[in-house]
Amino acid sequence: MENHKMKNEVLVQIGRRLSKARTEKGFTQGDLSDMTGLSIKMISAAENGHKAMRPENIVKICNSLSISTDYLLRGESPALATMGEQEKLNTLTPKQREALSKIVADFLSVFEEDDPI
Repeated sequence: MENHKMKNEVLVQIGRRLSKARTEKGFTQGDLSDMTGLSIKMISAAENGHKAMRPENIVKICNSLSISTDYLLRGESPALATMGEQEKLNTLTPKQREALSKIVADFLSVFEEDDPI
């Protein structure tokens, strides 16, 4: 029973990250369905933690949303995962990780503005 509960919690966490990534990009479930060829019903079930996704569908979703599979499956920040300093990052406290994530987000937001530097 404990294993089943843990599996359900993992699916719920993956679903939350999927929904967050999709909405942050401004996409509806219908948009993601069109981009991936997956049904809205399947996307909804995944976002609600009711259904595990096949590996090929995870890849389609991650590619469509420009997110890493590490982020979707494990919750690791895609920006941090690509820095090549994972060992050092693993020693950070949660408060330090949050601060670093904000710094990276602020840095990247500069390049998203309409006016070039």
